[in-house]
Order: sequence, then C-alpha cells, then structure tokens
Amino acid sequence: MEDSLKKRYVIKLLANFITGIVNIILIAIVPKALGPVAFGQFSYIQQFFSQIISFLDAGTSTAFFTKLAANHTRKELILFYSFFSLSLLFVLYIFVFSIDILNYSIYFLPDIPIEYIYLGLYFGFFTWLTQVYIKISDSYALTVSVELIKIIHKLLSLVLLYIFIHYLSFDLILYFYFHYISLISFLFIISILFIKKDIFNRQVLTLKLKYKELIQEFYDYASPLFIFNIVSIFIALFDIWLLQKVSGSIQTGYYGLAYSITAMCFLFTSAMTPIISREFSKSFAIEDRENIKVLFKRYIPMLYAIAAYFGIFIAFQSENLLSIFTDEKFKDVYYVLIIMAFYPIHQTYGQLSGSLFFSMNETRLYRNIGIVSSLIGLLFTYIYIYLLEYGAVGFAWKMVLVQIIGVNIQLYFNSKHLKISIIPFLIHQVVSILFFIIIAYVSTQFMYPDQNGIKVFLINGIVYTILVIFGIILFPYIFSVSRKELNSTLANIKNKIMRI
Repeated sequence: MEDSLKKRYVIKLLANFITGIVNIILIAIVPKALGPVAFGQFSYIQQFFSQIISFLDAGTSTAFFTKLAANHTRKELILFYSFFSLSLLFVLYIFVFSIDILNYSIYFLPDIPIEYIYLGLYFGFFTWLTQVYIKISDSYALTVSVELIKIIHKLLSLVLLYIFIHYLSFDLILYFYFHYISLISFLFIISILFIKKDIFNRQVLTLKLKYKELIQEFYDYASPLFIFNIVSIFIALFDIWLLQKVSGSIQTGYYGLAYSITAMCFLFTSAMTPIISREFSKSFAIEDRENIKVLFKRYIPMLYAIAAYFGIFIAFQSENLLSIFTDEKFKDVYYVLIIMAFYPIHQTYGQLSGSLFFSMNETRLYRNIGIVSSLIGLLFTYIYIYLLEYGAVGFAWKMVLVQIIGVNIQLYFNSKHLKISIIPFLIHQVVSILFFIIIAYVSTQFMYPDQNGIKVFLINGIVYTILVIFGIILFPYIFSVSRKELNSTLANIKNKIMRI
C-alpha cells in the first residue's frame, strides 16, 4: 500500500524543515570557518561541476524518474541507468584529467588549485547520484522511509561537521572530505533500504537489457533537451566564470552565501515537487487530464504563496540574518541577499510548471522556452556583470529577472495546454507579493531602530507569522484555499481543542 500524498508531503516537509535548520547552522559556521576566499572557491567549484554534470545528464535523470514513476515494475530501467551513471563518472573524470594535463584549468577554473578541482569532481558526482536515489524512492512512493532516514542522517552529519571544525585543522580540503563521508554513507544506507524493499535484487543484476530499445527510448525523451542543455549550461558556466574572472572569489562567495540562505525558502515548497511530478506522470499515463488540471490549479498558487511568505521575510530581515550568521567580512552580502530573496519565489513555479512538461513528454517545447530564457539571461549577464561591473549584486538581478520571465512563458503554454486561463495565476503572483510585503513592513515597525540581531529576527518573525495567519483568514485566496475549506479547517481545529 502506498502512503497518501498528504502523508508523503508532510514527511518530506518535515525532512526539508530539518534540512533547513541544518543548512542554517552550516551557513552560520562554514563561511566564517573557511573565510570569503575559500568559501568563494567552494561556491564556484560547486556551481561549475553542477553545470557540467547537468550537461552529461542531458535530462536522462528526469526521463528515468518519469518512466519509473509511471510504471515502477520496469526494473530494467534501474540496471540501465546504473550503467549510465558509471559512464557519466568516467567521462567526467576524463574531462577533468584532460584540462589538468593540457593546463586548461586556469581558464575554466581561475584561481582554483588543481587538488580542489579533483575533490570537486567526486563531490559533484556523489551529490548528483544522491538525487538519483531520491528519485527512485519517490518513484516507488518510499518517501516516508527515505525522508525519515534523511532526517537522522542530516543530524548526525551536523555532529560530524562540528567535530571537523572544532577538533581538526578545518580547511576547504577537509570540508570536501566531510561531504564525501556524508554523501557516501547516505547512499549506502538507502541502498540497504532498496535491497530490503526488493528494488535492488539479484533479478535486476541478471536482467538482459535491450540496449538499443532503451537507448532509443531515452533518446526520444531527452534528445530535445540536448541543445537546450548545451545552451543553458554554457551560459550558466559563463555566468559564474565571468563573475569569478571580473569580480573575484570574494564576490562569488557573496553570491554563494546569498543563494545558500535564500535556498532555504525553497526547502518548504520543493518537498511537494517530486510528489506532484509523480502524480502528473501517473495521471498522464492513464490520460486523466482533469486530475492534472486540479493539481495544477490547486498546488502551484499555494506553494508560490508559501515561498513568498519566506522570501519576503528574508528580504526584510537581510541585515539581521547576516549579523546572526556571519561577521564583518560578509557585510556586503546585504544587497545581494535582498535581491536573491525573490529568486526562490518564482523558482517554485519553475519546478512545478516544468515538471508538467516532462510528465506530458513536451520536452521540445520546454527546450525552446529554456533556450529563449537563457539567451535573455546572457544579455543581462553582459550588462550587469561585464559592462556595469555590479558583481554579485548584478548576478542576483540577472537570476531573479530571468526566472520571472522564464516561468511565466512556461505558465502561458501550460495554461494553454490545460485549457485554463493564465490571468488568475498572473494576478495571484502580484497580489501575493504585495500581501506579504505589506505584512513584512508592518511587522518591522514593532522594534526600536537600535535593536538588531537574533532578538529582532525572532520577534519580527512571530509578529509577521501572526499577521499572515490573520491575513489568510481574511483572504484565503492567497494560499489557494476557498472560504468553505478554511471554515471547515478552523472548525476541525476548534473541535480538537475542545476535546483537549
């Protein structure tokens, strides 16, 4: 029996919440422990290999998840993708070895020592492989078990990091080793779970693969994304390379820190992304388009509002957050963080709206939209980073503007395909932002100007949340909830309180 969608979401949300807390602690200690230069180098390496691996992936992991979610009895997909994963690692190593031998690393990864590059290679691969494992668990609706394991593992990893920082000579090399231990141990534990659940078994290893048919199947699904991957990844690599080249490791570190903080907003909405994607795939497989329409109209505005709730609050609390988590060396991250706080809001649209394209096998249309958005982004990069030399601030503006443009183009075509109006979604985007901006501004008026830090952050957070709750009661539309549903929920809460 599969766990319900609600239960899977709650558990995934809990896991993401714990992950968010762990990430907050990481942000509070790692940048200060490494310093702006080393943290900037790590941010660049992380972004670089993330894009290279995305290129080698070429959309195949999405195809793997979509097809396995639609029919999880297809065990041959697991064996086939295992071979693909090993091939990806081999090609990745050959690439890094080549740029090392030819001394091209000074061009691709400026100001990055070669030993860090090799460490980043395996870090990037194991990070990607972990995401593949999560896709397998979501395909088999093992979300509850895996997310509970993830919670315990995250907490233990945090203890390990504390030991590394306080009892060892902590540097960037040691930080990579920490990630190795954390990622490999997680993969090992989940592998044991997959064996117990009979997902990994001897039968899988003895399957005779029809390589030609499987390659053709993956090619038909992922080939439209190939050109898009080339364009988008080239531009993404050029973006971070230009920032590193023109503005230096410190500005790259500023961007990396701002991105890490704002990414915590997405933890609360990304919990639903693989679950909804799975439901999209299953519904499309049985041609239940009405269910797809209901899920789309219900959850995209709701999760957008949740992301806005966190994003707008971070924008208003940027100075306090930086005073809590960092020191004077990172004070210039302030404006970068304000701008980047808006990025995860529309990223929610991008994840959920994009997953619908994959579920419906509309990869060609997704590719075309992505290429247009990427080229627009390249123009912004040239203006903000090269011409105006705005550094991390310019990069933040580029990220946010391109995200807004791209996801709304996707929204137009998804609305057209589902035969629903785009207007309510556009209105909801604007109204939600204004709703949270007004509440966030009001909540900041409860503190004296000379107060700062964690006290202001906590009190403003409490006031902000209380005002949002009252706002939901007055305007349930913001969270895509009807008045009838809200009244029913409030009545249930009242009944439970009365029983106590």
